[in-house]
Amino acid sequence: MIPVKKEPEPRPPDFDFDQRVRQPGLSALAELAGKSPTVTRRGRRIRKRAASPAVLRDYAYWTRALDALHEAYGGICAYSCFYIEPVGGPTVDHFVALAAPGLAQAYEWDNYRLACSLMNTHKNKFSDVLDPFHIQDGWFTLNLATFKVEPAPELDEPLLSQVKATISRLQLDSREVSKTHEGWFNAYFLPKGGQRVPFSFLERRAPFLARELRRQGRVPPGDEDAPTAAPPSTSP
Repeated sequence: MIPVKKEPEPRPPDFDFDQRVRQPGLSALAELAGKSPTVTRRGRRIRKRAASPAVLRDYAYWTRALDALHEAYGGICAYSCFYIEPVGGPTVDHFVALAAPGLAQAYEWDNYRLACSLMNTHKNKFSDVLDPFHIQDGWFTLNLATFKVEPAPELDEPLLSQVKATISRLQLDSREVSKTHEGWFNAYFLPKGGQRVPFSFLERRAPFLARELRRQGRVPPGDEDAPTAAPPSTSP
């Protein structure tokens, strides 16, 4: 994982998040609580009942923001740090999960993280995953011999345990993630029957790998077109 800069809520003319997601979502929550709708819409009133995660999925207005979320974050999964092709399962992850007390944030842009379907499934409703908006460069490293994600050795407790828990929960050291890192590594260094991809392209499609190659001094001198990453911090 690498730090993710929080992007502002999209507004017209590109995408009206407030009118397309927030307002219909808040209206649905009001109706589920037995109150009057706050927006005018077609169809029957929503029946009063407990606003559980399963119920809210019937009013998944956050999916309307998926294209805007994908564009805002360059298509990069906030957790695996790989580009998500449109056919590869981009999803809206609610960082504060769809469960009390997170229901109030179900329709808030700042609670959304772009995630591939695999990472979203692993994270699920668990709260032991570090927020990509708040982590610092260097907390997570990549072993270029095994292509497994590991915590930086310089980290102190309790941060070290938090990083380990994040890796474990998201399975960032799994075969699937490791093979994807290896595939991009080979596309850059050892392409089969073709020209290797430029480092700038690697940065756009596998930015965590690109940063680790730079940090570990593995980028050929002619390709180094960005500053060296800062050393890891030992405090959250």
